[in-house]
Amino acid sequence: MIRDPLRNNNRHRRRPAFLALAALVAIFIAAPRLRADEPYARTRDYDLQHSRIALRFDLDQKKVLGEVTHSLSILHDGCAKIVFDSAGLTIQKVTVNKAAAKFETTAEKLIIPLAAEAKTGEKFDITIKYEGKPAKGMYFILPDKDYPDRPSQIWTQGESEDTHYYLPTYDYPNDRLTTETILTVPSSWITVSNGKLMSVSDAGKGLKTWYWKESVPSSTYLITVVAGEFDEVKDTWRGIPVTYYAPKGRGDRLAINYGRTPAMMELFSKKFGVDYAWEKYAQVMVDDFVAGGMENSSATTNTSTSLVHPKLAPEYFTGEDDLISHELGHQWFGDLVTCKDWGNIWLNEGFATFLEAVWSEAHFGKDQADFERWNGAREWFESNNLWNKPIVRHDFDDSSEFDGNSYGKGGWVLYMLRHQIGEEAFYRGIKHYLEVNRGKNVVTGDLAKAIEEATHTNVDQFFGQWVYGAGAPRFDLSYTYDGEKHQVMLAVKQTQTAEGYVGIFRVPVEVEITTASGPKLYNVAVSKDKQTFSLPAETAPLMVLFDKGGHVLKSAEFHKEKKEWLYQLKNAADLADRADAAVALGKMKNDEEVVAALGETLRNDKAWGVRAVAADTLGKLGGTAASKQLLAVLDSKDGPWVRDRVVSALGNFKDDAAVAAKLNSVAKQDDSYRARAAALQALGRLKGPDALATLDAAVAADSPDGFLRNAALRSLGSLGDDKAVPLLLQWSAAGKPVESRAAAINSLARLQKDNKDITKQIASYLTEPHFHVRMAAIYALGGRSDATAIPALEALLKSDDLSIEMAPMIKGQIARLKKAADGKSGSNPSSGGADEESAESGGGEKLTTEQRLEKLEHLLQEMSERLKSMEKRLQPPKQ
Repeated sequence: MIRDPLRNNNRHRRRPAFLALAALVAIFIAAPRLRADEPYARTRDYDLQHSRIALRFDLDQKKVLGEVTHSLSILHDGCAKIVFDSAGLTIQKVTVNKAAAKFETTAEKLIIPLAAEAKTGEKFDITIKYEGKPAKGMYFILPDKDYPDRPSQIWTQGESEDTHYYLPTYDYPNDRLTTETILTVPSSWITVSNGKLMSVSDAGKGLKTWYWKESVPSSTYLITVVAGEFDEVKDTWRGIPVTYYAPKGRGDRLAINYGRTPAMMELFSKKFGVDYAWEKYAQVMVDDFVAGGMENSSATTNTSTSLVHPKLAPEYFTGEDDLISHELGHQWFGDLVTCKDWGNIWLNEGFATFLEAVWSEAHFGKDQADFERWNGAREWFESNNLWNKPIVRHDFDDSSEFDGNSYGKGGWVLYMLRHQIGEEAFYRGIKHYLEVNRGKNVVTGDLAKAIEEATHTNVDQFFGQWVYGAGAPRFDLSYTYDGEKHQVMLAVKQTQTAEGYVGIFRVPVEVEITTASGPKLYNVAVSKDKQTFSLPAETAPLMVLFDKGGHVLKSAEFHKEKKEWLYQLKNAADLADRADAAVALGKMKNDEEVVAALGETLRNDKAWGVRAVAADTLGKLGGTAASKQLLAVLDSKDGPWVRDRVVSALGNFKDDAAVAAKLNSVAKQDDSYRARAAALQALGRLKGPDALATLDAAVAADSPDGFLRNAALRSLGSLGDDKAVPLLLQWSAAGKPVESRAAAINSLARLQKDNKDITKQIASYLTEPHFHVRMAAIYALGGRSDATAIPALEALLKSDDLSIEMAPMIKGQIARLKKAADGKSGSNPSSGGADEESAESGGGEKLTTEQRLEKLEHLLQEMSERLKSMEKRLQPPKQ
């Protein structure tokens, strides 16, 4: 699952997803809730084998009316009672093997005493009739006075342990069952659930009953119910139904965004050697989803923000494919084979994240996959809260196991394993893992065992440092050349502090030495904190690459001369090495040769990712020469994904008339909507005298899905002109498009920070049902440095309807406000007061509140475009 709606690709990069915000979220401290995630698997008294679930709905009261029959088998002698998880449900009647039975309930359990102690293997059919208004797990998205035309929808979200809020059941992943799901809904509605659609029948009174049957066992958090007003598009893969659903009126967006799904199914089936296992594959896009996507067995639910407008979709290089491939990958890793406990969730999420890059490499090319991996490594290193935590851990009670280690680092670990043991051996091991554990629950040891059995490769040390250990190597690198001995003396230091779960790493590394006669590759084994490697070179090197191509998750400070970085930027074969060179050159200020080289890269590099990094670097370097390079490339017809980055980089050049003129021109008439949106936001950062009028006009104008309006609304916060407050209040109000409201709220928070009425107005949005609005309000209050917002956030934290994302986010923003308040009172002099919130990035950089908000604003823009997290991931809460 991509919890992280802010995944870190060219649109919204979870992974999370949810991963890109990991550094902004504080620890998930204790809060009044019914129950947090259980880190270890329970000892079971019974095996839940099949559930027949019949549901009706009272739409006026947002109530579920249910009857479920559980078929189960006792696992040990002396079992005197059956206990199901159940929260907030009114249990009306229970029968055991068709005989009326007594029962009792607690806040979290339904307890059914048995007439006599049961023996191992004894079977029971237990029927429970109930009703309830679910606080979570099941969500009613219905028209209301503010949004009267919104399509009606009901959908569920079970991960981690939210199924029992609408269905009394065993709610932990270490059991598997088959299901029948019978849904009675208005006759004009469509439903989707697990398995095969067996029938649709008339139920009278304007209702129909849909009967779904899933014959392949999976865990209860993967049960799904979706019902409502949807458009449907049908497809197939090898004769298996593949269907896509959009909220009514948006069906024209399905094919352009989701049409590559069958090709993904084919690729993954061939790569794994294990075919897609379920009776169908459905993808249902729903409004106000509380995550990026959720991999329910045979029927994924995704956010409707993934339904990008047909005029905008071609402007994104990989489209929605990271989300789609991630959730599809879960059908094998998470659904067919499922983690035994949440401490091993990386076996679900790490694989799904890895498979995003597998698809990218196969469909978009190696450079795209390399760029995603390069970005992912940088994001992971920026998330300091992940550093000292192993991927597999059980020291949590708060859903924080869904973090950037489970997603981003987990995906990196699998990539490194593939690279180290080889493509063929890796997939042979994965095939064996899927085959021997098919339909089972697993821990990390099962993966290691399967790989060893299939490849005869001992991976204990690899798993020990990368999965059970924490951190990653930080290298300090330098070399000298001995002309007499014709040797390169490569000095390698590991500079990470070895403490706790973080140690000194043992990693195989490829070193490439390029001389006038060409490149030569050498394999070295790094295993100590300090080592020197002697490598042959006939002449002085033109370039030395450590970990050529970037196959190890690491950070590296390689001490090189400018001329070598310039050579590397132009000549290195792999994207990661050229991108590293661009970043390194960005540290060399006021150097025309560097600027010229980056400009050439921006125009000519074969990989759009390197061109984008060059644009970013030129923007950070600043100066007239750099702005000329950026302006010149805008006259070319590069892809929107590059133009977006070039225009954004121009937002760093203040007091440059040529830049302002070009940005105004792009904002009004560029062929690319993304470039126009980037120009609007750049104009806000430049704070030019005419910017308010330009942004005001953009808010009033039309564009697909209000794309340009939303960019202008976001930009008003950067502009910082209090004259925009009335406009932002207007667009933050109920009834306006939800994504526009989120953008307006975010900017409103940055204006008139001493105005308590604005704080109060934003706080009023915390109780709204709209996920994006609530999220925007949470972050807006956190960045406002107004401690009067703390009670409203604390009150929200006590509610029992917090979605999968919200609790840790709320706590993070409360922590920010308290820290800002401490700074104002002088108890933390180094904080610099309200405008200098000290927050460290991965490099120890101190960011002001405005800088953090600009960073957050960019992430929220990505969320509004596509929704990390998300599976990118911030300290992603439960999925």
